[in-house]
Amino acid sequence: MPRPQPESCDGTRHPQITLTHEQLAALAGTSRETCTKVLHEFATRGLLRLARGRITVLDPIHLRDEAG
Repeated sequence: MPRPQPESCDGTRHPQITLTHEQLAALAGTSRETCTKVLHEFATRGLLRLARGRITVLDPIHLRDEAG
């Protein structure tokens, strides 16, 4: 059964990605270190929330803009 998406204070649902940094790096064709650095930059800017084996997208519009 799929995990329910977490809600923010305003009731907005945020999509979750259940991947480790290593798995995401392999999909993106980069190193885990580079992937972790970029994810932490995005988290610091409020675009993502990081947890063990899970990435929550907080601001998909700005994240898409950043991704190019």
